[in-house]
Amino acid sequence: MDTKLIIIQILTGALGSVGFSLIYRLKAAHIPLAAVGGALTWGIYLLGLHFTGNIFAASLLAAVVCTFYAEILAKAQRTPATVLLIPSIIPLIPGGALYYTMSNIVSRELETAWYFGRLTIQYALAIALGMALVWTVWTTVTRVMNKQED
Repeated sequence: MDTKLIIIQILTGALGSVGFSLIYRLKAAHIPLAAVGGALTWGIYLLGLHFTGNIFAASLLAAVVCTFYAEILAKAQRTPATVLLIPSIIPLIPGGALYYTMSNIVSRELETAWYFGRLTIQYALAIALGMALVWTVWTTVTRVMNKQED
């Protein structure tokens, strides 16, 4: 893939996260963090896609990195992780695949709808699984560390 195109995509991921942050009135101090998170998430997705060629694996990897990013910064910023996670993960949301799924269902192009539907499900499952894995590890590690402090 062309380097210029990759840079544009990563910047667009950051801008999408900023736009989402503005719509939902994120605190001004968190907007740059959300932008970096969106850029990081999309960059990791592109990297994962380049090395694996698999959207599920790339989305899973990006969701894991994004969730760790949000958890670490949330701890540093003393804010809930979802405040940073949701805008940062926006670039992964399968809006195009979902649109084409629904459009093809309405047009009665069921074979094409099934193709895009499977893509949508792969994206959604990878995102959910990535977040769940990190939250499980994060909660377990946090509990163990808190018990050691007692």
